[in-house]
Amino acid sequence: MGSAVSSVFGGGGSGGILGAVGGIVGGIFGGPIGAMIGQAIGGMLQQAIGGGLNSAVDTLVKEHGMPKFLGDEVKSTIGKVVNQLVQQSQQGVSAEAQGTAQANFGGAIQQWQNDFASQIVQGVLDQLRSQSPSGGKGTKGTTGGGWLQAIASVMGSALGAKAKEMVNLSQQINQASEAKSQAKQGSAEQSEQADKFNKLMTEFQATSQEYNYLNSVFTTALKGLGEALSSMARKQ
Repeated sequence: MGSAVSSVFGGGGSGGILGAVGGIVGGIFGGPIGAMIGQAIGGMLQQAIGGGLNSAVDTLVKEHGMPKFLGDEVKSTIGKVVNQLVQQSQQGVSAEAQGTAQANFGGAIQQWQNDFASQIVQGVLDQLRSQSPSGGKGTKGTTGGGWLQAIASVMGSALGAKAKEMVNLSQQINQASEAKSQAKQGSAEQSEQADKFNKLMTEFQATSQEYNYLNSVFTTALKGLGEALSSMARKQ
């Protein structure tokens, strides 16, 4: 499951989807409009997180036996969380900025959402199969609590993967900073290390922002799922 989760959340210091589109925004737009477009892209990513989770739940219900009532509960919880976060993050963002963000980066965000949904499905199924006493490939007979626990586990693993990426980037930034300070003043090596340092800092900032968006959605959704788990346990 770890490799599946890591693949959709980037890795290797890529900076993820925000790193990719953020560089383009910085190259084309500047000043307040560029910042506003970046804010709009953040809102699109928040919506993509919610859309991907909901799409994953639909697939789990239709193709893998997740009870529909449980799927509806999960989607309702996620929908409330995402709507609240998007309203907060998009305050002050103009319709022009939102339109520009959608026109230029809507396709990339949609592809991210599709990949995200597929990896969540795979992660949940892997988690359920690893918990199966028989080690079987099916999910027949899985309780509601088992489904919710698997979804929560995948969310936690996703955050862990992104946090590890941030730690790795931080270590690379420190190494580049030391190499830059040790290089001869005005040398080609110093210039090269300075460029590397700046690139890593940009990737780290993008990765940190992506982590914050994921963390905001996941932690609030996990609280709601935890309450649902407790309610189910009391009824058993």
